[in-house]
Amino acid sequence: MLGREVDRRAAAAAARPAPAAPPPPLPPVPTADLYGKAAFGTLMVSLVALLIVMLHGEDLLPGSGKTVARLVLGATMLLESALLTTNWKRANERIGQRLLNRVWGARSAENRRERLFARIVRDALTLLGIAFLAAGVFAVLVATIGVD
Repeated sequence: MLGREVDRRAAAAAARPAPAAPPPPLPPVPTADLYGKAAFGTLMVSLVALLIVMLHGEDLLPGSGKTVARLVLGATMLLESALLTTNWKRANERIGQRLLNRVWGARSAENRRERLFARIVRDALTLLGIAFLAAGVFAVLVATIGVD
């Protein structure tokens, strides 16, 4: 009786089709095209602008140059905050993919750990975009209202 049950289960297991292979991972987000390079370039310029605004470096300029510098710095940070928080044309993912290319090469996240790491990088970039938004609004308000 027990032997027949084992045989029946073995036959049922052999009759089942093998599970399908998992789909291949998605290709990585392009970072070497014009938009990818521009998104990364504006990130670097915005980081410098954030540093200048935080250290009040624009106060070293005389007269109306201070106001113009604050407006330009604020506009730069507001542009980058819009790119990072809205992920327009996948800017957030392109910038994150540049870091991920350094970590595991030019490929997309293939396993669970890599997908988690990529998600953390994208979330950190979104938080950086919020910081750019706050600093950009501060710089524009200081330039327009004049409250220091």
